[in-house]
Amino acid sequence: RQTASLTSAAPDNIGSFSFGRGVDLNSVTRTVDPMLNQAQLTNSSQLAYWKEVNSGLVNIENIFGSLQSTGLSSALDNFFQSWQQLANNPQDGAQRVNVRANASMVVTNLSNMNQQMLNTQATTNTRIDQVIGSANSILDNIASLTIQINRQEIGSQGVSGMANDLRDQRDQAVRDLSAIIPVQEVSTRDGSFMLQTVNGDLLSQDGVARHLARGAAVAGSFAEVTIAESGQPLSGALTSGTIGGLIDLRDNKIGTYIQQLNSIAANLIFSTNQIHASGTGLTGVTTLSAEQASNTILPLNDPTQTAPFASKIQSGSFQIHVYDAAGTATPAGGTAINITAGVTNMNDIASSLNAVTGITATIDGTGHLNISAAAGSTFRLSDDSSNMLAAYEINTFFHGANAASLSVSSTIQNNASAMNAGRVDLATSASNIGDNTAATAILALQNLQLSVDGTPSFSLHERTASLSTQYGTDVSISAQQLNYRTAESDSLTSQRQAIAGVNVDEELIQMIKFQRAYESSAKIITTTNQMLDSLLGLIR
Repeated sequence: RQTASLTSAAPDNIGSFSFGRGVDLNSVTRTVDPMLNQAQLTNSSQLAYWKEVNSGLVNIENIFGSLQSTGLSSALDNFFQSWQQLANNPQDGAQRVNVRANASMVVTNLSNMNQQMLNTQATTNTRIDQVIGSANSILDNIASLTIQINRQEIGSQGVSGMANDLRDQRDQAVRDLSAIIPVQEVSTRDGSFMLQTVNGDLLSQDGVARHLARGAAVAGSFAEVTIAESGQPLSGALTSGTIGGLIDLRDNKIGTYIQQLNSIAANLIFSTNQIHASGTGLTGVTTLSAEQASNTILPLNDPTQTAPFASKIQSGSFQIHVYDAAGTATPAGGTAINITAGVTNMNDIASSLNAVTGITATIDGTGHLNISAAAGSTFRLSDDSSNMLAAYEINTFFHGANAASLSVSSTIQNNASAMNAGRVDLATSASNIGDNTAATAILALQNLQLSVDGTPSFSLHERTASLSTQYGTDVSISAQQLNYRTAESDSLTSQRQAIAGVNVDEELIQMIKFQRAYESSAKIITTTNQMLDSLLGLIR
């Protein structure tokens, strides 16, 4: 709304008489409320923030739908049920095939969910670049409008000096920018226009715009939003606005879900492998290979080792049992391979194994340990208290470290009979094909409190339920915030319209007032003419 300021024009003085000259249009001013404008800027940022978060969460709803009866929860249940069936009949090869098939379904579900989230995360990150481009265009427009306003107003006088329409356009541009990043107008002593983020980063002043950009990406994370000129991170960008919403969705929402998926995978992988590595299948094995030791002379649990669970190795030992062609173990009870955490390296393991009669251990050029039995002989492993076998994936069920790398070991994929359902007798080295102790132990993992990755101890079922609950809570909160901010926006818009909007009724009243004033003036003139005519008639 614009209001004309009218003042009485200087009268014409003729002799002792003063003749009025009506009014002058002194100025045309905008009706604005600075506090209300800032409230709208804040609301615009918050509304855009929650729109992005809510929209992004709704878009990945199909991923979390797969947690239910046909997805991850069901796949895990079926996986453990198949171990129950194998425990009931450990010598049945068909049950081993069933376990392998259900394990593959768990792998597929975790892998697909993880990949879909990674894709959504990457798409969200790309959209941030697009929004930065829009913000820079708006900043350029604000700078251009400021220059035009200054040219029209500075040094001009009277009505011609007002740039109300340009100021309205700049206000709208600032509101558009506030939907992208949280901003505030700052009052200066000379009355010039200054725009900052809510945390004080200068965005525009004296017709100069400071663009946004993306900084250098850090390994394992995404590039920050920065001020292009200085390269400094944009402060306050995470609190609200479209960019803040996208970053929150990318890092705090989807990023957290990916971490939870990886936690489920890590606890499943290592806990299953701990048991499986010390178990035995229907027959002994002739060869086994280990995961790569990135450095064979450094300790097995050195932080630089690339084996995903190398840090879980502790001082202890495992047993190796060697059998001749007749199935006789020599020596009975096997041979202990001792490990001292922080000391023992892969070369030491190879040396210890080579000292066992009937066993040859070599390390290839890539750091993989290969264990072989002599011709006509076989061997089994048992009783690993060091976690070395599980950490370096020797005789294990799963391969990988997280949802992205998880798979069923190639050995079991190629031969289901290599699946370990039983354990070797530690005193005699005997192995009973009807033994189900390993299968029963893996079955117990379903409800066992696990914490392989340093997270609080929860069962796999609880972890899956927690992921689903976390997503549902996030959707609910974002929907509530979106509804609240939308209602707040409607209220602020109504208040702004009441103050600054054009009210047709008020304008009509003003027109009627001017009309009545004109009619009154016309009546005075008409009456005066009639009186003069009457006087002149008397003279005649």
